[in-house]
Amino acid sequence: MTLPLDFVIPDGWTAVDPGDSGAVFVAVHDAAPGEFVPNITVSVQQRPDDASIDDIAAEAVERLARTLAGLDVLSRRDVGEPAAPGVMQLLRLRTGEGDELIQTQVHLTVPGAVPADRLVLELACTAAPATARRLAPGFQRFVGSLHVRQHEGKAQ
Repeated sequence: MTLPLDFVIPDGWTAVDPGDSGAVFVAVHDAAPGEFVPNITVSVQQRPDDASIDDIAAEAVERLARTLAGLDVLSRRDVGEPAAPGVMQLLRLRTGEGDELIQTQVHLTVPGAVPADRLVLELACTAAPATARRLAPGFQRFVGSLHVRQHEGKAQ
């Protein structure tokens, strides 16, 4: 799936190959040896169903919960506009090794020409709690800079 996205990578972050992560974009931030490497991921899903953006955000929580020792939803709020609704949620994750991480997820709707063409972007920033607080403003700028380029075609 090709989705022409434009965004500004925050200072201190480096884009890396997403590999088989399922993401279309991954960036990492420097971390001390042995510490969790903070990351930003962008994933895209085509959602021809009629699931609400709240349902989609809840699905993301359920999907993550299956792979972790623990997960708490610390907050969830609506973002965006009625034509392109979104949800931001703050999650506390506990790994099987006992590490605690904070993940901020932003789910954004990209309406299609018809409802079956709807896409949902999932932007996530994951880091250790103290690092997450420090990196939050950069992630907010990243989310705010993201937009879908309009199709380029012949001039009319």
